[in-house]
Amino acid sequence: MQKGVLSFFKNHRILTHLILMVVVVFILLYFAIKFMDVYTRHGVEVVVPEIKKLTVEEAMPILERQDLSCQIIDSIYNKNMRPGVILEQIPREGSAIKRDKDIYVIINTIMPRQVPFPEVRDISYRQASSMIEGLGFPKPDIEYEVSQYKDLVISVKLGNKQVDAGDKYPLTTKFTIVVGQGMDAIDAMEEDTLDIIY
Repeated sequence: MQKGVLSFFKNHRILTHLILMVVVVFILLYFAIKFMDVYTRHGVEVVVPEIKKLTVEEAMPILERQDLSCQIIDSIYNKNMRPGVILEQIPREGSAIKRDKDIYVIINTIMPRQVPFPEVRDISYRQASSMIEGLGFPKPDIEYEVSQYKDLVISVKLGNKQVDAGDKYPLTTKFTIVVGQGMDAIDAMEEDTLDIIY
């Protein structure tokens, strides 16, 4: 029986080599899969801790205990949170991930972002207010001044200081828009002046 098998393989060398190649490929695949399991730590996962409302310095020891690290990807300003704390984390707390991974965080900046002020003179108060609020500034106050055009923006103030287009201000800044009262106010003033004269 053994002689028959040996003689078959001797007489059919191509088939023998093909069978040996298939066996070697299966053995290599088996060891490659086992190596990948070990290399990627398949099945070895940790639960992401909650690090929101902590500073990066406070969060690092917590993450290091889980063999995780922290990477800042963005910063935004939230006046209701203390500066430097983590506002968002990716992946979220409670997620299962492999060790030696980064937790990406968004932190609260110390100062609000500064934005150039837009050109709002000679447009209506409604348009100017929309532009200012659209950039992220609070709704501006309104102050009236004698002018023949009603609700047309004459100027913008910050306290007693004139605000110019292009100047940069923190997004928490509240401006005052000076707008015209219109012809009705001018007519009323003229009537008052005439009454005083007569």
